[in-house]
Amino acid sequence: MDKKWRPAERNGSKPFKKGWGRPQGDRFRPAVPVDATNESAENLAEYVLKVLARDPEAIQITREPPQQQYVTVSAICNPALTGRLIGKGGRTISALRLIVRSIAAEHGKRVDVEVASQSEDEA
Repeated sequence: MDKKWRPAERNGSKPFKKGWGRPQGDRFRPAVPVDATNESAENLAEYVLKVLARDPEAIQITREPPQQQYVTVSAICNPALTGRLIGKGGRTISALRLIVRSIAAEHGKRVDVEVASQSEDEA
């Protein structure tokens, strides 16, 4: 403990400092220029959604707006299939969103994945 009753660093040589200090390592990367032509994140989202659905014709996938910095991938399907895509407690869709967002961030884009159920009126 130092004189102000705060824990010292592990080696005990320096007192505890608040805050982050200077950014170090590859944890803080500079901003990446936007590559609007790269659609790898959107293609991955579509592929995974179709594989989870087991029937590619049972799901309607749309991209809004295509070829932009911020893209929304929407999947519309029947209510029984919606539960399969979302997963228990939303774990499946959360994991998919995490993977897609990390791939999109490498290209300076933002991609969001939405799943909606189709009502019986629209069918």
